[in-house]
Amino acid sequence: MPSRSNLLPDDLVDFYTAAAFFKRTGRPLSHSTLRRAAQAADVKVWVVERRHLVSLSDMLVLHRDRQDVSVSA
Repeated sequence: MPSRSNLLPDDLVDFYTAAAFFKRTGRPLSHSTLRRAAQAADVKVWVVERRHLVSLSDMLVLHRDRQDVSVSA
């Protein structure tokens, strides 16, 4: 049986780290905004040792989609 760590994506980050990443890209978002957006979009959230983690690639796609919606509005 594979170990638990083999089942987790390699790009897991917490919401604070994801928010810091987006701040560096010039499109800042707070960690709470990211958390609400992830919940609204049913993005998978892993809980590892009481930390809530998301795939950074999932958050990038979600953030891109949110930007596309705001541009078209």
